[in-house]
Amino acid sequence: MRKRITAVLLFIVALGLNSWHCLASERSAPAHRAPRTAPIRVGVFNGAGAAPECVLETYEALRIDEEIHPSYVNAVDISLGKLKDLDVVVFPGGSGSREYNSLGLGLREAIRDFVLKDGNGVVGICAGAYLISDTEGYPCLNLIDAHAVDREHDERGSALAEVSFSEKGLAIFPEMKGCANGYVQYHDGPLFIPSKGAGSPAYEELAVFKSDVHLTGNAPAGMTPGKPLLLCREAGKGRVFACAGHPEGTAGMRWIVPRMARWTARKSLVSYSADVVRPSLNGNEIMHSDSLETALFWRLFDAGAETRMSALRMLVEMRYRSGVRWAVGMLRDTSPNVRSFAAQVLIENEYTAAIPDIEAAIRVEKDARCGMNLETCLIRLKQMCHE
Repeated sequence: MRKRITAVLLFIVALGLNSWHCLASERSAPAHRAPRTAPIRVGVFNGAGAAPECVLETYEALRIDEEIHPSYVNAVDISLGKLKDLDVVVFPGGSGSREYNSLGLGLREAIRDFVLKDGNGVVGICAGAYLISDTEGYPCLNLIDAHAVDREHDERGSALAEVSFSEKGLAIFPEMKGCANGYVQYHDGPLFIPSKGAGSPAYEELAVFKSDVHLTGNAPAGMTPGKPLLLCREAGKGRVFACAGHPEGTAGMRWIVPRMARWTARKSLVSYSADVVRPSLNGNEIMHSDSLETALFWRLFDAGAETRMSALRMLVEMRYRSGVRWAVGMLRDTSPNVRSFAAQVLIENEYTAAIPDIEAAIRVEKDARCGMNLETCLIRLKQMCHE
């Protein structure tokens, strides 16, 4: 029994040390919390064109905020009047043109009225940013005067990209004041410039890319640096926020998603837990190799448990978004050491989407030490989100 208790304590201490390196400013900013008010009703679009992983991870990121009540909404819901029950709609990654096709021309105007006339908010993430943009020759909602350039090289690759925040950006994301730069997942996202004929200013640039991502598709160098990652604007009576990257899939930066929703809903900023506000977790850009990612994936099926753990470790250390997703399946590995390691990976990456998998794993776990590690994982992840 004493050995078992010691093992659990060591596991908990190790997890605590992993996040201890975050800057002190991350633990306190913003310093104020708004009084409890009516819930912020946020719909995450999960219709055709929205990538299931992006939908799920966006929904989970919104759960960081106890005053946000997220739900899923599709084109059928919108056509039946669901917008009247929402304050904000978030369009996640996937395919902007397919999301537009799912909405159809009729619902295009419903979304525009939701913002421009009714004073509500819309957030577009990656493909969702394409959708809400004003890109000539692309089916979009024309809610923000931003035009996507170099679309012929749209599949330029993925990276943990370095970004810098503007003064306006630091006002909305004050947690970044203690960091020289931030790092956010990027995957073939839009590169924006002001639309032709747009008024000045066309939008507020809150954060811009410093990394030069041109890994695939013969994409030219020099296109991404200086282009906005985060941009927002007043739109009629409402507000619009666009993000060219994937904060919902970036450990330490997922809190950006509920903050964007709050801004478009005109709600006061609130502070979030140090478990999720960790902008210094990543300290350098990482360019991703599709071939290496594929090779590491196949090592997850190796006969040796150490090889499987090594492959998973490399995937998450190199910040491949798929790594933490694949860790979920490894909760059902035949080795208790692998199952325990997968649980640790899920905590380190704040992957609250795995909570149902962990609950199921606990129910069938036969190894006592692994069972306690899974219990610890479940507790930690539940602390990162609100029902």
